[in-house]
Amino acid sequence: MSEDNLTLPEAVLADATIDSAEAPKPARRKAPARSARKKTPDAADADAVAAPGGESAVEGGAPVAKPRAKRAPRKPKATEVAPVDVVTADLFAAQDEVLPLPLADLPSAGLPEEARLQDLAPATVAPLVPEPVSDEAAPSPVAPDADEPEAADDAAVDEPQDADAESPTAPRRKRKRRRGRGERSPAVAGEQVEMPGLGEADVEHASADIPAEPLVAGSETAAPVEVASEAEPLPPLTILSLGLEQPPVLSAAALAALRAARLILGSADALDRLQGLGLDAAQRLCAADSVHLEVRSAGHAGSVLVVVGDGAGDGPAPELLAELGPAHVRVLPGVGRVQAACSALGLSAEIVSVVDLRRAPLAALRGQLRAHRLLAVPLADAEAPRAVARLLLDCGFERARVWVCEFPGAGLQARAWLASELVDLREPVDARAVLVIATGPSCGAFSELPGLSDAALGDGAPAALPLAARLLALAWLQPAAWESGWAISDGEASLALEWARAVPTARVRAVGIEPNILGVSLQEAGIGENLAATPAASPLRCREWPMPDAVFIRGGVGLSDWLAAAWARLAPGGRLVATAEDDQARADLLAFSAEVPAEAWQEVSLARGETVAGRLRFAPGAPVRLALWRKPALS
Repeated sequence: MSEDNLTLPEAVLADATIDSAEAPKPARRKAPARSARKKTPDAADADAVAAPGGESAVEGGAPVAKPRAKRAPRKPKATEVAPVDVVTADLFAAQDEVLPLPLADLPSAGLPEEARLQDLAPATVAPLVPEPVSDEAAPSPVAPDADEPEAADDAAVDEPQDADAESPTAPRRKRKRRRGRGERSPAVAGEQVEMPGLGEADVEHASADIPAEPLVAGSETAAPVEVASEAEPLPPLTILSLGLEQPPVLSAAALAALRAARLILGSADALDRLQGLGLDAAQRLCAADSVHLEVRSAGHAGSVLVVVGDGAGDGPAPELLAELGPAHVRVLPGVGRVQAACSALGLSAEIVSVVDLRRAPLAALRGQLRAHRLLAVPLADAEAPRAVARLLLDCGFERARVWVCEFPGAGLQARAWLASELVDLREPVDARAVLVIATGPSCGAFSELPGLSDAALGDGAPAALPLAARLLALAWLQPAAWESGWAISDGEASLALEWARAVPTARVRAVGIEPNILGVSLQEAGIGENLAATPAASPLRCREWPMPDAVFIRGGVGLSDWLAAAWARLAPGGRLVATAEDDQARADLLAFSAEVPAEAWQEVSLARGETVAGRLRFAPGAPVRLALWRKPALS
């Protein structure tokens, strides 16, 4: 092989390099003339590739009529291959790290079809991410040939060559070598090719990067690992009713609650009844008036409170339910003192009204007194029976019959007395006794229906609202037993007394009357503790009071302000009734009804009859105008 034959391809390569530096994108290179090429291929011939369209480039630029046939790829010489930064993968070794190949290292677009098909051999390779190219060296976009759509992806980026380059200013095209049949090239971007043997290597490499998991308990090389289990929540406070029998007869649920209890609370009598059960839980003694403090200090979760009789009727179950909430209190019922007393007397518990003097003062019984009623009164102390009998006499029930039901150790013992006899009784009475009262007929001191007499109103009778207006106002208000309300009137509380007397369980606030004056009226009218007095107050202060379900306003000074304040505070579905007895109050009612239309109007004209010098005369009184408003209920 002569020197001329060796230098000829290099000259052709240099010319192609200079042309590629001048143009934005390398043009299709022309193959050298056949007369100047050697029959024997060498490394330089391997770098001369055919154009996509099949044309050849010659040194002078003259086209050749017949294109060069494609040849099979041949292994280049090791001494003539320039070092190129190409990422390759070994088929039989695990890769340490798979990185995306830069766009400059992709195979040339001019490789033969056989070589490009053979390049689709590697296993899963990360998607190719092109490197940023500067604006100066970026080639101009050229539409690829239709025969080779992959030419744009395989185009190489120009990079400067070493110091031996002929043109130091113009970068030379990086020379790519063709891989042999035993080598492989990166796959096309977005394509996934599987090769046998590489999956196991990737798994081994991935497992080396994952931190070691703790060994499972019970293995041969690891010590047992204790897993902390969450502790089960303690049951809520259980109020256990022991009943009245000795020893107590308990259900399976009651026995299970006692055996699983963390702490057992109760009175001395209640704890003594548990001695025969052989319980292992700790026990604490607590009095009836200190149960709340003991439960708060000991903790309600997991505790059991034992009560003799019924926990709801004879124990603090209602108070604890209101304090802790139903989710933290469980009540196991039993037979209480009231049920046992009614059963012993042959009375139905449905027709007996319970007035518990252990939770309410004696005045609460006064508001419940009616003719021909049955009342059950659990006592709080031994002196209570005589106090109850005295109250019956004061209210006009001399013929009332009282049964005193006591519960000694042997069982229930009942004795009957008249109210006049019970007042003079000097025998001791059990402090835990229950009184069953049959009131009988009344002497007329207390009215059975709404309509208090002037004697019941006392000194406030002359200034009281006329009876007809009071009855009509109550009929429009329709107060329920569980509702609360306001009765606003300046200086007198006639309608408030009618309201509290007619519905003894309702909570009524009398606004505009002194408490000491109201106290005297309560005694005369037989009202209990469900009526409270509030002295004269401004309409702005009513924001501090609980929301009412019904409001009555008697017309006077500041009627318009009270109407607006009461309507704003009235509960949804509540009723508002107002009266007007003079022209100014009537004008205020009309002005408020212009803003909030009234549901009903009525005016009552009254004349009071009097006897003067033996002759009957009627003195006409001022007419009373009434209006009703009803607030829409929540849907």
